[in-house]
Parts: sequence; C-alpha cells; structure tokens
Amino acid sequence: MDLLQLIQARGEAELLGLVAEPGAETHVLGAPIVGSDAALVSLATTLGATHFVVAIGTIRGGATLRMRLFEMGEAAGLLPFVAIHPTAVVSAHATIGPGSVVMAGAVLQARVHVGRNAILNTRCSIDHDCIVEDHAHLAPGSVLSGGVRVGIAAHVGTGAAVMQNICIGSGATVAAGATVVRNCAPYATIAGTPARLVHAAQS
Repeated sequence: MDLLQLIQARGEAELLGLVAEPGAETHVLGAPIVGSDAALVSLATTLGATHFVVAIGTIRGGATLRMRLFEMGEAAGLLPFVAIHPTAVVSAHATIGPGSVVMAGAVLQARVHVGRNAILNTRCSIDHDCIVEDHAHLAPGSVLSGGVRVGIAAHVGTGAAVMQNICIGSGATVAAGATVVRNCAPYATIAGTPARLVHAAQS
C-alpha cells in the first residue's frame, strides 16, 4: 500500500481504492475500500478505473489466490499495472511483466526476466540471466544467483539464497533462510542449509 501511495504522490498514477471481501475495514492505511471482488466490473466502470494491481502476497508456493485475483482484474477489462519502488535498482536490460510489483531496495541485474503478477519483495536480489515466472514471490532479502529459474507460483522465502543455474519448480516452496544448491521439484518444499526436501510434491 505504501508503494502505491508513493507512486500516486509522484504523479505516476491515481489510487482510486481497494477491493476487498465484505466485512473488511473501510480503509487500509488511508486508502478507501470501494467494494467487493464480486462487484469489480461495475466498480471499474463507476470509478473510471483503467489499471489494477494485486496487493496481497503469498506465504507458500502453489497458492492460487493472487493468480485468481489477477485473472479477475483482466476479466473486468482492466490492465495490469507494474509498480516499481523508486529505490529499486532495475537494469535497463531487465524486463518486468504486467502486474508485477518491485519493492524497496530490490535489485534486478542484466537479462533478468520477470513474468506477470510476480512479487519481488523488499531488498531481494536477482542476478544476471534469472527468470522469475508468473505469480512467483521472492520474499524480503532473498537472493538468486545468476541463471536461476523460479517457476510459476513458486515462493522463495525470506533470506533464502539460491545458487547459480538452479531451477525452482512451479508451485515449490523454499523456506526462509534456506541455501539451495540443487534443483527443487515442482510443488515440493525444501528447507535448511544446504536445503533438503521436507515435503514432496503431492501426486
């Protein structure tokens, strides 16, 4: 929310309000809640909205809520907004997909490619030639060495470090503080230093 308000203060966009489930607060950090998810189409028309961003994160890989909210925004005829904090360092040779969020202090090096609706959280570091796929979440302070691939809707936890040329499978979870030295299978959970399998993918 702070990031969106900062973008508004800089004159780069206007924050019209938040959409939330019924029964939520009327305001969040000063921003009004203007309606529910179910009313998104009519709200977009009434408010004259043109863009949206999904403003919730994930705590594990394979979560589908961000993905579903992203699809709802597009279905309502809105365009995904890319939100980049002014203190982030983004190479001119990096690409960031629609709807992705880059938080304060994040660093994206050359030839990094970020997909749609990803979260690159506070102070995460993504070195050259990494790929972060759609709906993935890099938690605060996580580090990707060069050539890492993070799959769709995967979650790399706070302070985790992924060594070069590793693949984190779609829907996988890398626990906070883990040191990843080998590939992680889709929908698996790994933890520790070096990271080991703690929960296998469900068949």
